[in-house]
Amino acid sequence: MKYLNKPLKKCLGFALALLLSFTLILSSGSATYASSIQRDYKANVMAPLGKITDWNTFKKQLITLKNKGVYAITTDVWWGDVESKGDNQFDWSYYKTYAETVRASGLKWVPILSTHQCGGNVNNSDSNSDKEINIPLPSWLWTKDTADNMQFKNEKGKWDKECLSPWWSDIDKQYDELYASFASNFSQYKDIIAKIYLSGGASGELRFPSYNKPLGWNYPERGELQCYSKAAISDFQNAMETKYNNISKLNSEWNTNLTSFTQITPPTDGDNFFINGYKSKYGKDFLTWYQKVIEKHLSNIASKAHEHFDSVFNARIGAKVSGVHWLINSPSMPHSTEYCAGYYNYNTLLDQFKASDIDLTFTCLEMDDSNAYTKPNYSAPKSLVINVANLAKSKGIKIFGENALTISNNNQSYQNCAEMLYNYDFSGFTLLRFGDLLKSDDPTNSELNSFADILVKKPVPVTFTLNNVNVKDGEKIYIVGNGWEMANWTTGLYPSQLTYKGGKATATVYLAEGRNYEFKAIKKDASGNVTWESGNNQSYTVPTGGGSYTWNFNK
Repeated sequence: MKYLNKPLKKCLGFALALLLSFTLILSSGSATYASSIQRDYKANVMAPLGKITDWNTFKKQLITLKNKGVYAITTDVWWGDVESKGDNQFDWSYYKTYAETVRASGLKWVPILSTHQCGGNVNNSDSNSDKEINIPLPSWLWTKDTADNMQFKNEKGKWDKECLSPWWSDIDKQYDELYASFASNFSQYKDIIAKIYLSGGASGELRFPSYNKPLGWNYPERGELQCYSKAAISDFQNAMETKYNNISKLNSEWNTNLTSFTQITPPTDGDNFFINGYKSKYGKDFLTWYQKVIEKHLSNIASKAHEHFDSVFNARIGAKVSGVHWLINSPSMPHSTEYCAGYYNYNTLLDQFKASDIDLTFTCLEMDDSNAYTKPNYSAPKSLVINVANLAKSKGIKIFGENALTISNNNQSYQNCAEMLYNYDFSGFTLLRFGDLLKSDDPTNSELNSFADILVKKPVPVTFTLNNVNVKDGEKIYIVGNGWEMANWTTGLYPSQLTYKGGKATATVYLAEGRNYEFKAIKKDASGNVTWESGNNQSYTVPTGGGSYTWNFNK
């Protein structure tokens, strides 16, 4: 946020602040300053997990969001609630009251058909409370078939009921009934339903439940493969028989001596597989098959959704892919966390999104690559987001963003989201979660103001130029400004954005189109004393498409 002369670029540590908050940096030396955010970009907010009990207060809160420029409220519609009484015994009354309240507020509504369990995972508690929300899948489901057919079984033999196994033969029938009932009951709300999300697996994401705390996983462990049920093993064997036709050909490719396809198993030692075996022909075949399971699942649920929703709501359908960012650069088992979740090849995964005509939402936009090459994380979320976003663009897939963890009192995280959104063709963003923006102990809604200034309204590039600049070692230059509804002056620009050559300093930031800002330039000596400032604060209304502003630095 500060203009610094080159020798002082190491002074970045405290650089974040609330105002010129659309600053976007890819990396020092590779910043992109030509916004490619989609013209129809919109910002949404994820609703509380638990049930609303005070509808009047909730309506007022929604109106507050609407007045800040938020487009829609995104809501989990829990299968465990609406069909809890029995097979095909639906009760939508709560969510109809919900939809009426959203309509009265002026916001749009984005329901998530949440066919996963709430409870036991990250972000499964409501903001401002330590109370975890627990909503299991309908209990009657588990009487339909055996655990081997309906549940996931991991490497260690533990069973998982967080979501239904895609290997269960009746899963499509259950989703078909749920989708049909939703379409029938909510057709009268098509005026407010802007989009419908499909839960594709654990935490509502298209993935295997590979990292699950109640089953013993801890960050940043790789998690567990989830294909050790009889149904999963049989599917793997059948897929390999279809591919190779005869066991001799498979043995030749895998360098094995099997006598039957029934001897094929998933990896028997997960750690050894991810250290030594995943690059083998067997490893590639296994990981390709493992991902194709969730690709096929997406194809099936998308087909059912299009069948029931397209003619009723005329709204886009979306699904979410988790930003599984840790261990990407692990020296011993790189990408193992992604592979356990089912993400082996993002290129073919996104091909399925395209084939299924499904919008993609990707998470972890708030993070950076600060732990990319250090123990124990080896985490590269920023690089991962860029990779997936570029793939989506190349395939003509609409991509939307979301934070993976709560953002609160952390403008750096907002800035990281902005950098991704406004440079990689994102069509929208959903903030996780509602309660962080509207806190009872924050009567001025400062968190909501920060969110609104940085991520809600479409930004445009604004270039600031200082002429006749003369900066000595130890001196610093700032562009400062009071942001929308911000009372105090605060630093505005990142040092690495500064282009300083021949006495001219130039920087480009992203600001909310049509909003009023005030700015001035300041020079401080090595002791932090102000030795020059631009004089009267200059007020600007950011024009359509952006603008350029110039000062003569005269001291």
